[in-house]
Amino acid sequence: MPTVRSTASSPKAPAKTTLPARKKRVRATTAAHDEKRIEIIERCAALFDRVGYHGTSMQMLADEMGLGKPTLYHYFPSKTSILYEMHQLHIGSMIHVLEADLDARDLDAAQLLEESCAISLRQIAEHPGYVRAFMDHYSELEGKQRTEIRKKRDEYLERIKRIIGAGMSNGQFRKVDPELATLAFLGMCNWAYKWYPRMADDHPPEKMAQMLCQIFLGGLSRT
Repeated sequence: MPTVRSTASSPKAPAKTTLPARKKRVRATTAAHDEKRIEIIERCAALFDRVGYHGTSMQMLADEMGLGKPTLYHYFPSKTSILYEMHQLHIGSMIHVLEADLDARDLDAAQLLEESCAISLRQIAEHPGYVRAFMDHYSELEGKQRTEIRKKRDEYLERIKRIIGAGMSNGQFRKVDPELATLAFLGMCNWAYKWYPRMADDHPPEKMAQMLCQIFLGGLSRT
């Protein structure tokens, strides 16, 4: 007897249901957590100032904070990550305050330079460890962190250069190389971290900035 083949189609396998991608959980931080991070950064800056970057270990910092080492790693994965945060806090504050002055205050170029100098000196007086780490240990940063801080340093330099350029354009300053003038001004302000902390109590940032800028803008020559 001939075999009769069924013409009915075989049942289809049920379609697979595509589940939505699971969102990566982001650990929420609290005000207490953020405050503890700032305290760690400040203690670490003091250690950098006292024993140097390379002389500081995460164990030393944990002992300084009265924390277990695993707890310290909960806040920062490495010493370099703390150094990066110091850089972010310092240059971020410099840019933020300068932007606020540019937007909210009617200052001419000379006044803006004096205010920029005062901002630098205020940082040196209030956060000497941050500033020393920023000046001395930038080369310890690596990869994206170093690139990001380099961009912010360049951004700040360009802002100062634009102020000086504006002063030349409107006749307030004489015509000189604006890039060289910018580097000279920043060199004056930045090098103050070596000598200003011991003078800060007797010469507040605003007063010292005024004295420095008188020399920078007026020069030493009588003519």
